Amino acid sequence: MPIAVAGAGYVGLTTAACLCELGHEVALLEIDGERVARLRRGECPFYEPGMDRLLRRHLGRSLTVTTSLDEAIRRAGMIIVCVGTPPSSSGAPDLQALWRLLDDLRVRRPAEPLTVVLKSTVPPGTNRRAQGRLGAGFAVVSNPEFLREGTAIHDFFHPDRIVVGAESAPAARQVADLYRGIDAPLVTTGWEEAELIKYASNAFLAVKLSFANEVAALADALGADGLAVLKGVGLDRRIGGHFLHPGPGYGGSCLPKDLAALLWTARRRRVRLDLLPAARRANLRQRERVLAMLEPAAGRRIAVWGLAFKAGTDDVRESPALAIVPALLAQGARVLAHDPQARGNFAAALAAGQAQGLPAGLELVDDPWEAIRGADALLVLTEWPEYAAAPPEEIRSALAGDLVVDARNLFDPASMAAAGLRYRGVGRRGR
Repeated sequence: MPIAVAGAGYVGLTTAACLCELGHEVALLEIDGERVARLRRGECPFYEPGMDRLLRRHLGRSLTVTTSLDEAIRRAGMIIVCVGTPPSSSGAPDLQALWRLLDDLRVRRPAEPLTVVLKSTVPPGTNRRAQGRLGAGFAVVSNPEFLREGTAIHDFFHPDRIVVGAESAPAARQVADLYRGIDAPLVTTGWEEAELIKYASNAFLAVKLSFANEVAALADALGADGLAVLKGVGLDRRIGGHFLHPGPGYGGSCLPKDLAALLWTARRRRVRLDLLPAARRANLRQRERVLAMLEPAAGRRIAVWGLAFKAGTDDVRESPALAIVPALLAQGARVLAHDPQARGNFAAALAAGQAQGLPAGLELVDDPWEAIRGADALLVLTEWPEYAAAPPEEIRSALAGDLVVDARNLFDPASMAAAGLRYRGVGRRGR
């Protein structure tokens, strides 16, 4: 059965390309003409390992890219909706793109029944509203995504679970059949349960990361090895070691946005939540802790390695660097920053709030060694492998000062000390 996928962003393109790999025929709908032109040339518009190869393999064969909704759904029995749902100032997701698409679908009502799969992350109740808005002839199914940037292709083919929320059993089976050949538990629920599974999953990850950072802060105060503590905690099978790694705080397009949306949903329903607001405050506090490790920054030259919110992506949305770098500049520091993939996106994000270009005192460089040469201190904010491979002796030789603040705990403290560096990690004062 031919499938339409609406939205060629991170989730939409990954979904379309991977469904082609499973043997499906996909029409990818995108309204951004420049993005469509790049896709038709076989260029992935964002950095995701393996996506260029997958795109070129299926483009012009099982994958077509179009700007026309009519063309996308002409033969399709299903449309998978992957449009953006960015956060508003209240925390509520902006669903305008979703409602516009659904209204267009209703106007262009196909002759045959159409299954509408909402893969975009939406608040509980949205799929029910969508079904009411579309009416007869459409079956709405919730099928949330759990892709991690940097490992999206692997995650599509090796998911921890596949969640399908529907009130129509035939539509639910139709969506489940998309993933035939993938070995993963199938969770079949109603609409609201599927929507809440997505939000609750990301909220729990945010809590776990904030917990790890607070334990690391306490370990630092006690002179204990926080990483050893968290390893011991994570070996408990009831807890697990994933997401128990301290760092500069979580960021990205999912955890902050989904946590805010879940809190907004709770406020609308007059449900008091205490744990999740505390996790969000703890995450913001972690950035202050990282800044405090650098000592007074006024008049000093600070090298920053890493601008993306994590390694393996060029995404800077809610990246700790977007808060920490401007704070250093406000203190009077000169900042030279490097990232192997995210420099352009970081520059665009910062320049958006400036009258002209980048803030004064900030320089984005093409080589990590150019950033640290002559710097008073090095701050590591993203866990890129090339940073972890840097020899401590060469770091010491390039720096004018001797301070390394490793917010990702990439380096061995003993090796850094042996090279003559003052090393500060997160939760590592006991090392």
